Amino acid sequence: MLHQLPANRQASARGYAMVALLAAMSIMAVMLGLALPLWQTAIRREREAELVFRGEQYVQAIRLFQRRYAGTFPPDVDVLVKQRFLRRRYQDPITGSDFQPVYAGSGTTTGDARAGGALPPTSFSGRGGIIGVVSRSTEASLRLYNGRGRYNEWSFVATGAVTSVTTRSGVIATGEENRVSRESRTSRGGAAGRRP
Repeated sequence: MLHQLPANRQASARGYAMVALLAAMSIMAVMLGLALPLWQTAIRREREAELVFRGEQYVQAIRLFQRRYAGTFPPDVDVLVKQRFLRRRYQDPITGSDFQPVYAGSGTTTGDARAGGALPPTSFSGRGGIIGVVSRSTEASLRLYNGRGRYNEWSFVATGAVTSVTTRSGVIATGEENRVSRESRTSRGGAAGRRP
């Protein structure tokens, strides 16, 4: 009988260890179940931030193109990449595909794109160049961007890229002419930031 008593204690100790292991695993499963939606939300927020960054990169590239080519819009995204206004052709982080281009003079305004209206086809045929991009995803977003709650309503459009400035003589100058007039003022002996 003395030999059976330690065996029972060992078996009951193994049983308690198994129960403790199962309890720990169930607690971990519940914690992971609670953490998973939070993790998915964090990933989605990161994708939204990346969408805004990439869309603004397209806007900046279009503005730089306009500055170089007297206010004209680029005919397509490949021109922006080839002429190094854009590092690469960015993908829409929400869908994993290309952005939907928004064309000038296509009959679709940015308001139509924001309202979720159908955008024109992406081929270039007899209309103005690209003025911006939008996402192809129709999903609801977690946050609002410019008061819009769906990804395809988040339009990234280059508006007012060529700024006009009225000079002291009353002549309206574009951004490039304004830079030239500042340089000529400083070369005439006027210090920058000082009124003559």
